[in-house]
Amino acid sequence: MVLKKVLLTGGSGTLGTELKRIKPDLSCPSSVELDITKPVGVEEYFNKNNPDLVIHAAAYTNVLRAEEDIKKAIDINIVGTYNILKSCISRNIKMVFISTDYVFDGKKGDYKTSDPINPITNYAKSKAAAELMVRMYENSLCIRTSFYGKEFPYEKAVEDQWTTKDYIDIMAPKILKECLSEKLGIIHCYSKKRTVYDIAKNRKPDVRKIKINDLKSSIPQDTSLC
Repeated sequence: MVLKKVLLTGGSGTLGTELKRIKPDLSCPSSVELDITKPVGVEEYFNKNNPDLVIHAAAYTNVLRAEEDIKKAIDINIVGTYNILKSCISRNIKMVFISTDYVFDGKKGDYKTSDPINPITNYAKSKAAAELMVRMYENSLCIRTSFYGKEFPYEKAVEDQWTTKDYIDIMAPKILKECLSEKLGIIHCYSKKRTVYDIAKNRKPDVRKIKINDLKSSIPQDTSLC
């Protein structure tokens, strides 16, 4: 598949920034140039720019704030994805949707693509709803994944939470390879299974341990992918 123009939404985010660094020829409009919540504006952008492939990475990712700011999570993660999806469908453009391991409830871990989803938080529910929409379109790929920035962002790390996420400089090349492949359907993109504490101490040796029960908010215990 020869691609002339690849549109990346969410170019200013953690993943988008790293993808642009790896592949500078990606078309990465700002949220002013392409407001995904405005259907007319999305259509106008597609008409003008004619992308061959869309990597939809734009998302509202603040898990804690999404519990209160439900409307914003819906507008960006669900309505915004719907607007991009409609424009792709009408032109038969392949759409790659960046999903999340949080579509699973974290009760068992080692999730396969065939396992039923059960999102718990509002953030997870909004991403799951968007993923299900995209899956209705045959010319699409949903990539479930998870990552930190280039550094561990907290002073404490949970020692009894398991995950297959990793730092963005490790995950982004893997994700980009899948985005540019000819795969369709659902795939999992992940690193090796470890505790959050084990991941954290690799780049933050002085990070302190904490347990899930010590946290004020509930988090899934094991969202590892396979």
